[in-house]
Amino acid sequence: MKKIVILLFVFLASIELNGQYLLGILNYNAFSTAKMESFIEFQFMIDGKTTRYVLNENHKYFSEVEIIVNINQKKSALQKDSLIETIHYILMSEEFEDSIQKTKPYFMDIQNVKVPNGDYELSFYIKDVHDTTKVIKYIDFLQVHFPKDKIGLSGLSLWQTFNATGEGGIYDKYGYSVTPLFNNFAPESVYALPITLEIYNAQKIFGDDADFLVRASIVPADLFIRGDKEYVEYRKMKSKEVIVFLHQFNIFGLSSGNYNVVVEILDIDSNVMGKASAFLQRSNPSVKLDLKNYDNVIIDSTFVEKITDMKVMQEYVASLYPIGTVTEQEFFYQRMKNVPIERLQKFFYSFWAKRSPTDPQGAWEAYHKKVQYVQAHYGSPVIQGFRTDRGRVYLKYGEPTSVTEVPFDPQSYPYEIWHYYVIGEQTNVKFIFYNRDLISNNYELLHSDMIGETYDPAWQMRLVKRLDPSANPDVTKPNDYWGGEADDQYRYNK
Repeated sequence: MKKIVILLFVFLASIELNGQYLLGILNYNAFSTAKMESFIEFQFMIDGKTTRYVLNENHKYFSEVEIIVNINQKKSALQKDSLIETIHYILMSEEFEDSIQKTKPYFMDIQNVKVPNGDYELSFYIKDVHDTTKVIKYIDFLQVHFPKDKIGLSGLSLWQTFNATGEGGIYDKYGYSVTPLFNNFAPESVYALPITLEIYNAQKIFGDDADFLVRASIVPADLFIRGDKEYVEYRKMKSKEVIVFLHQFNIFGLSSGNYNVVVEILDIDSNVMGKASAFLQRSNPSVKLDLKNYDNVIIDSTFVEKITDMKVMQEYVASLYPIGTVTEQEFFYQRMKNVPIERLQKFFYSFWAKRSPTDPQGAWEAYHKKVQYVQAHYGSPVIQGFRTDRGRVYLKYGEPTSVTEVPFDPQSYPYEIWHYYVIGEQTNVKFIFYNRDLISNNYELLHSDMIGETYDPAWQMRLVKRLDPSANPDVTKPNDYWGGEADDQYRYNK
């Protein structure tokens, strides 16, 4: 199984150099035509205030940005990846009478590239032509899959603005003036979340002008949390060759945390015929955990009533950090110390009752066994197991499908690679941990392709940095050396 990343990824990138930087928004997604011919749409948006302007032959100021995108189709372990297409051109700004950059708007372009169904590595290189110190480099992965005999879905797009007036957006989409939700990150100032999705083959699957349902929801990315009914929407639609689904969520009260925005296509019997999702990170610090909400929780005759030692209660609550929401995590570390034990007990019971209404005690006891396991395997007298990176990942995502341990390598730090077949809606997920101090048992998370976790395209260089501390930051892979198998171990799970 391959990891599905068929979503709109909005990347906000900048490289700072002596106070100067290049700011660009890379917006790319997989789409299909009515004839099920797949393509990737690339949208390049450059902040005109961050580029250098020069005089042209018309005695006006303009700037130029070189854009290179290599589209490599990923193959099996026994086959080499193949370069399908390269986008390479110069994107020019408008012309201006002066070089004062404060008033310079974004300038943008859209490129569509036909590709067959498959897994792709997208390598971006964007450079200011007139100031070569300003560079954006980025690598991401995208799966393109549009079946001809099933419901097909484009990537799910998240937007910051979606206006019918034609004002307030960077470019036009579906007849609206829109602005992407930069980096799929919704700050406190964003109250509404418009989403769009293209639906293909509905006419073929459901029949001409037939009814079907679309269910849109925002659910916590944490596997332990249940979704809020407030963020679930059903809509009846009619089948056509290509349908654009548009919905807007009110996220004013959505607390800080990691979420998945999910759209499902349902037939009249509520069977799921197609599904698309996109990762959303919300920052909303004004929504805090209010312990008064737990005053009416009854703990008499429950397992929590027997936990009367304050230090034990605090440690039990702190051990929930890996599986808590962002709001709950803030409480665990910042506000828990001065809370009376009665309120901690009520919070603790409510925490498990929300996650397992029929058996909160059984859920806690199963989790506590895992806490004891990570303490024995990853903890130490200095740091508790649930506070280590390996302990947190184990508690949050469960036992890995396989673990590759490399305690000795000619050049790299000791490292471990954890492989999961499935985590939620992602498949073929990997984590790489490394031990920088070479003495303790504390392995730090270096890199992962799990959405929401640490992602570092140059992880291989950091892994060997102890022998080459002055490595060039533009180089993401070290030269081959005898005994070095980290890349193969990570890619092919040897």
